[in-house]
Amino acid sequence: MKKRVMYAAAAALMFTAGSAFAQSTANTATTSQSGITNIATIDQVGGLSNSASVSQVDLSNTATIQQDNGVGNSATVAQVGVENNAFVWQDGGISNEANVSQTGYQNDTYVDQWGGEDNDTEVSQAGDQNYAEVLQYDGENNDADVVQEGNLNTALIHQSGGESNDADITQEDGDLNVGHIDQVDGENNDADIEQDGNLNNAYILQFGGENNDSDIDQDGDLNFAAVLQSGGESNDGDVYQDGALNSALIEQVDGYRNDAEIRQNGLANGAAIYQFGGDYNTAAVAQDGIGNGAVVVQELASQNDASVTQSGWYNGASVYQTGLLNTASVSQAGILNGATVEQAGDTNTATISQMGWGNAASAVQSGSGNVSTITQH
Repeated sequence: MKKRVMYAAAAALMFTAGSAFAQSTANTATTSQSGITNIATIDQVGGLSNSASVSQVDLSNTATIQQDNGVGNSATVAQVGVENNAFVWQDGGISNEANVSQTGYQNDTYVDQWGGEDNDTEVSQAGDQNYAEVLQYDGENNDADVVQEGNLNTALIHQSGGESNDADITQEDGDLNVGHIDQVDGENNDADIEQDGNLNNAYILQFGGENNDSDIDQDGDLNFAAVLQSGGESNDGDVYQDGALNSALIEQVDGYRNDAEIRQNGLANGAAIYQFGGDYNTAAVAQDGIGNGAVVVQELASQNDASVTQSGWYNGASVYQTGLLNTASVSQAGILNGATVEQAGDTNTATISQMGWGNAASAVQSGSGNVSTITQH
């Protein structure tokens, strides 16, 4: 009778420390918990050499690992702190791997990998009340990395129907940053978001693309950057911001090998580049100062080049191009300068250079082989 009581007590103690269920061959499950009311659950079905490990320290942490139809799947969760929550589910994979490490208070991580082969996910959050979500569907060799250090940061990565997709979000030493990467129906897509500061927002959306690439780097506070690439092939969009209250938007739709870049340094600058259709178009905006604004539109164009460089305060520039082999260049240094370039046709060239303050210039070209040069001091 005493032996039965001892066995029952031992079983109850093991259950409160963590529950592990394993079926099939060579599965390994390990739980290590130190503290109060930590909960760990591991469920492995249909594997070969599957491994799951959970380590939790402190108070009221929760970890769940579920691996279904896998060969060589591995999931590791290590949590130190209070009320952290981690969920890892790997379904139908070969050599899937997910690592989650959380240190702090009320951090939340959700990782979900479906139908993949060689998928990999790493999430590390240090701070309080950070949220990370990674979903990789129907993929092959997909990779996702999320690193957040600070408080109340949010990182979202969604990769669907892709092959060799890669997504990285790094938000360090700041609070209330939001990073969002979504790649759908892609092949060899790549997206990077790195933010250092507070209250920054960065969004990358790549739909139905092939070999698309995008980078966003924000350093400062209250910056906004978004890159949208839809239905194109080998398009590239880059945004770099240093300062505060800067805003950058790149939109590339149904194009081929278009390239767009925005660089902002200063306060309250705004820039937008739109590339609709066309191929081999290049657009670049560089802003240094306060309150500068620039818009570049390339529509159904081919091999056009547009560049806007602004230095100073409250300068404004716009470039619109449609046609073939047009070149537009706007350079502004000073205060309250305004410039507009419109090109419709082929092999047109427009150059506007402004220095000083209060200058206004406009170049409108239609036809072929036109050259316009405007210099204002």
